[in-house]
Amino acid sequence: MAPKSRYQPFRKDVLRYRAALGIVLAVATVGPVAAQNLDVSQDVSVAIGNEPPYTELKPDGTLSGAGPDIDRAALEQSGFKQFSGVTMAYGAMIPALQANRVKMVSSGGLNIRPERCEQVIFSEPVMCTAQAFLVRHDMAGRVNSYKQAAELGIKIGVPAGGTQGKDALARGIKVQNIVNFPDNTSAVKMLQDRRIDAIALNGDGVLDMEKRSGDASLEAIIPIADTPIDCAAAAFNKSDTALRDAYNAGLKKLVASGEFATIMAKYGLQANVDLLSKAKSTAEMCNR
Repeated sequence: MAPKSRYQPFRKDVLRYRAALGIVLAVATVGPVAAQNLDVSQDVSVAIGNEPPYTELKPDGTLSGAGPDIDRAALEQSGFKQFSGVTMAYGAMIPALQANRVKMVSSGGLNIRPERCEQVIFSEPVMCTAQAFLVRHDMAGRVNSYKQAAELGIKIGVPAGGTQGKDALARGIKVQNIVNFPDNTSAVKMLQDRRIDAIALNGDGVLDMEKRSGDASLEAIIPIADTPIDCAAAAFNKSDTALRDAYNAGLKKLVASGEFATIMAKYGLQANVDLLSKAKSTAEMCNR
């Protein structure tokens, strides 16, 4: 029997060290995505509310709408290819995520709320909305908030039963200066006839009215300065941080390349592009 080498324990220590170092380097190289087994071959099931133009499930099962288009494009950046839609009530979406019945909620689904941030994790903001004014050129530059409208004593057209009327009252506009309109076409006619001085509605609605009117003397003001920008985002199970991170990375590329703006324009949601640049981060919205 050959005598044992006095260097054998040393060699074992070296081998152990190399093995340990290899594991450390491997983890450092692949990062958290691989560590959480991000399988790009899996089908990504997406919960939607079936509310065009934000989300829609076609009769043949095809996912459509601005939200799913962004979701798909963002995750395709990481290699995902299979997506399926599941329609459900908004109140059922978070429980479905928590029970792993779906992989994500579409970015056209849930607004970022602090109480929701305790239950799921959100991507960075995707779908942002805000209130806006449509005004004649003679009012442009004079009013960009309800407070200014109150100080000027002008008449504001609002949709009957909408939040705009409540917000206008809360910010000092007198009840006699708040005029309910029955539909958007009537509102534009009232503005053109000077029966009102501004129309208050959501940003996309205002842009649609401006476009349909064909009136170059009308101008959209987005957002109304003393109202919040509200944003929805893709939502994930709290354990799916790798999938959320992959989504955020893809979303950033879409915005930078201009593809995000192209998708929004496809669905008539151009106002969202500018609002997104003014929106707070998800972390800020979760802590507001």
